[in-house]
Amino acid sequence: MGPLIEGYQWRLAIEELLSPRYQEITEAANGYLLRTEQLVALFEDAQLIDGELTAHDADGRIVGLTICALDGTWWDVETAIQEILNRISDLYPDAEKLPWPSHDEG
Repeated sequence: MGPLIEGYQWRLAIEELLSPRYQEITEAANGYLLRTEQLVALFEDAQLIDGELTAHDADGRIVGLTICALDGTWWDVETAIQEILNRISDLYPDAEKLPWPSHDEG
């Protein structure tokens, strides 16, 4: 995603993770916001199997970008940020765009 996510901080919720640095990653993520660069460095040799990353701005506010790892091979990206949706479509032409859920439904 490159420059589109630079400057974000991420809250990481881990359900299942494969890594020789499992303890280091889980301790670093435990309740802290991680800068994008920190997150990338931590996951150089790791695979998030089940978990969620939520993006925050520099002030710690949620920016409306959530990435969910469902089984290590399937990812859901929830956002209304058009630049990110465009980049995902460019990188993953087979990605399926689903309608944004309405909170009025149900």
